[in-house]
Amino acid sequence: MVNSISGFGAVNNTIAGDLSGTARPESLEQAAQQFEALFLRSMLQQMRKAADVLAADDDPFNSKQQRMMRELYDDTLATSLASQRSGGIANMLIQQLGSKDVK
Repeated sequence: MVNSISGFGAVNNTIAGDLSGTARPESLEQAAQQFEALFLRSMLQQMRKAADVLAADDDPFNSKQQRMMRELYDDTLATSLASQRSGGIANMLIQQLGSKDVK
């Protein structure tokens, strides 16, 4: 977020790249959804790392190809969950960063 100062002590919050000075709802929603997907991917990645520590070295599900497929699946899962806004993170960001007319 970029703060632009207009006048003495007055601060207007605008989204970076928005030259009109007003927050566009579709840009905010897309950014919030992408942030939620990024957060979910990170959470899934950390969960996989914790599970890999417990896996045996000769486990057939712990190959390089299997890990690559799990990463692709996790990316797809995170994107799908974020598009459904199942985590609530995107809604919370939109509510906090958006203007009162943005839902």
